[in-house]
Amino acid sequence: MNTQVIEASADTGLHAILAVRPRLDSIALAGSRVNFPKRTLLHAGPPFASPEDIALPVLNSAAAAAVFECWYTDLAAARAAILASEIHLQSAQDFDCVVPLASVLSPSQYVLVVDDAAGDGRTCFAPLNGGNQWALRLGLPDIEVVDNLRWLNEQVAPALVGAVAAGIDLIPLADHALAQGDDCHGRTLAGTAGFAERIAEALDESVKALVLNYLDASPGFFLNLWMAASKCILTAAEGKPDCQLVTSAGGNGRCFGLRVADRPERWVTAPALPPSGVLITGYTSEDALPAIGDSAIVEMLGFGAMAMWLSPDQQRNLGAFMPEPAETLSDALLAERHPGFVAVNVKTGLFAQTVVVQGKSPVVALGILHAEGVAGRIGGGVYKVPPELFENVVNESY
Repeated sequence: MNTQVIEASADTGLHAILAVRPRLDSIALAGSRVNFPKRTLLHAGPPFASPEDIALPVLNSAAAAAVFECWYTDLAAARAAILASEIHLQSAQDFDCVVPLASVLSPSQYVLVVDDAAGDGRTCFAPLNGGNQWALRLGLPDIEVVDNLRWLNEQVAPALVGAVAAGIDLIPLADHALAQGDDCHGRTLAGTAGFAERIAEALDESVKALVLNYLDASPGFFLNLWMAASKCILTAAEGKPDCQLVTSAGGNGRCFGLRVADRPERWVTAPALPPSGVLITGYTSEDALPAIGDSAIVEMLGFGAMAMWLSPDQQRNLGAFMPEPAETLSDALLAERHPGFVAVNVKTGLFAQTVVVQGKSPVVALGILHAEGVAGRIGGGVYKVPPELFENVVNESY
């Protein structure tokens, strides 16, 4: 294809994402905003090849969601129904949703509804953070996961609905958080604190303690919000002809995949490996699940590990596993500084052609889950996105 045509198409896609103003519009029941097929749950990353291919932590989470939905009364029966295709799993990003790690989304869960105040990005959705012990994202096999889902969606989420009714612009919140040492992925402490401060006055006194205690105990709350914002931003480029800007990315615990703007319906995938990182004492790399989660969308936009230099905590924890300094990698791979970020200098716009030309792949900071779905999170690390994904996009061999 003519180089000038490619460059013009890239500019069109890049300008489209730079114009998006992601805003938390509301918190609503997923089933009221997402068109779920019957008895279907939404998971991270590209679709699974078959029920037998479902990673064990995802199977556990899906069973918990099915019991939460009252489709089955016990976890064993729910797991059997999933494996028998009586309950179906589909890719969350195919529905403009994003979920972390081994989480799944079901109709009766509440979602963060993020739209584009400028009008071009699609409305996107993410579940609320589930805390740290019995969170659905951890892929645990215990009934306490269902109890936590009920508490989160029957008590916490309804208490938040009125507090966000006026809408919250998310780029200023993320900009401030980055200036305070967040990276909008592995560390979101400042973003969550900023969100809590933003809504505190709007909370009804009867639920204020419940909500603020929840947010204080869930420093990762802002991650799900920024995942939905990242997806919203990137959808603005989809459908632009001859534009190979990455608009979807994620892992499902078996393979890692991405999609680009000019072919937004086509996943290009490769087998996934576990992230390289630090494991809890007693576990080895043999225990680690391959890369999982839709949070990779954050790095494809230019944040998380691709902006690690802004977060001293993340540098200290994961810097040793980076293939090169994050700022160097960002300068090489990302297209343009985002004008909406004034407190920090961050670039955005990842094009498949750039990755191939530079000979460098983007990286993603990810939690590491126990492959057998028993112990939950066993560490954290850095995942290098397989370069062949970008080569296949450029060569159109997918």
